Amino acid sequence: MKTIKLIIITLLMTICFSQCKTDESLSSNIVLYNKPLNTIKKYILGKWKFMYAKGGISSNTTYFCDTCFIEFTSDNKIISNSIVITTDTTTIQWVRDFGTYTNNELTYLMTFKDVQGVPWVWVIERIINDTLIYHDNSSDAIFYHYIKIN
Repeated sequence: MKTIKLIIITLLMTICFSQCKTDESLSSNIVLYNKPLNTIKKYILGKWKFMYAKGGISSNTTYFCDTCFIEFTSDNKIISNSIVITTDTTTIQWVRDFGTYTNNELTYLMTFKDVQGVPWVWVIERIINDTLIYHDNSSDAIFYHYIKIN
C-alpha cells in the first residue's frame, strides 16, 4: 500500500513540476535596486494603483487609499495622487548612492519634490507578479505597494 501511495505522489509531483513555466520574460519576481537605471525605468514605466503601504516609525502601521495612484512617464516625470504625496508632472532626478535595505549595494535613488516643495527619496525595490514595491530611503522606511493599471 505504501508503494502505491509513493508512486501516486511521485506521479503527481512530476505532473505539477512539468507544467510550471519558467519564462523569464514574465518577470514574476525581479529585484530592481541592483539593476541599471534603464532597466529600473523600463519596469516602472506606466500607471500604478496604490494598494497599501506599511512601515514607518510604527513598523506595523498599514495605510490604505482607494483613489491613490502613481504614474512614471517615458520623459522622466512622476505624477502622483497618493496618501502623502501629490505631484503634477514633476521631474525625477536619479542619484547613484547606497540606499537603505539594499544589502549595502549601490542603487539609483529616485529623488523629486512634491507640489508643496517637500523632497522625497525612494528606493525602487522590486516587482513581484504585478506589484511594484518601493520604499523611502530612510531607516524607518514605509514600503509602498502598487499594482499595474493597464
